[in-house]
Amino acid sequence: MIQKAYIETSIGQCHYRYKAGEGIPIALLHQTPSSSLMYEKLISHLPQHACIAIDTPGFGLSDDISGNPNIEDYGNYIVEALDSIDIKEFHLIGHHSGASIALHLENKYKDMIVSLTLIGAFLATKEEKELMKKQTGLDWSPKEDGAHLMNAWKLAGDILGAGENIALRQRETLDAIRAEVSAKQMHEAVWGFNEIEALRKAESPCLILCSEDDVMYPFLNKAKVCRPDAIVEIIQGKNLEPDLDAKNISVLLREFLEKI
Repeated sequence: MIQKAYIETSIGQCHYRYKAGEGIPIALLHQTPSSSLMYEKLISHLPQHACIAIDTPGFGLSDDISGNPNIEDYGNYIVEALDSIDIKEFHLIGHHSGASIALHLENKYKDMIVSLTLIGAFLATKEEKELMKKQTGLDWSPKEDGAHLMNAWKLAGDILGAGENIALRQRETLDAIRAEVSAKQMHEAVWGFNEIEALRKAESPCLILCSEDDVMYPFLNKAKVCRPDAIVEIIQGKNLEPDLDAKNISVLLREFLEKI
């Protein structure tokens, strides 16, 4: 059974979902502009494992973060939250921006990270990021005529990949509207982070997953260059892999964890 709770942190309340289980817990970091809701299906396919999925500041039901946070700030928040519930070591999973945070955590808190799983990691060069930044123009900030609602609906359905799955599209739309300001903060943090260098420095056993229609797929070829020993697998689900390919991901994850 997946339960929900809050942790008091130095910047406010942190909301998380968790499930009791055996062994070293799995910590899951969501993409932008989603929330920990995106991991419920995957967690349900991991019945024996203890899992905790955290709402990053400004997303889901966690309090907002002020100013111009960087990836290190988000990472420190995650560690503070986990430490407050006495989680000292864990398997770490991150999706998109969550993968960026996960890479930073692995570099800075190596003793806590037992393994690292990245889904759709942003392994782009500075030049590639600059080009992608110019092409990322969808805006769902509030408009008087409500046009932002359709923009969020388009984001969830067409870009993220919910398509005709109306329940999933509704969920992702609501998460996006809630995180409209926070998404901009997170995107700025990701633009300024070097995932390639972080992956090169990573020492934990590493599983790297990506769908061929994920926006990050063009950068997947750098995974083996950065970490020749990493396990790299193609999965399904566009940019919503943990929802749309949960069973397959759970199988790959269990096989990976059994080897550690």
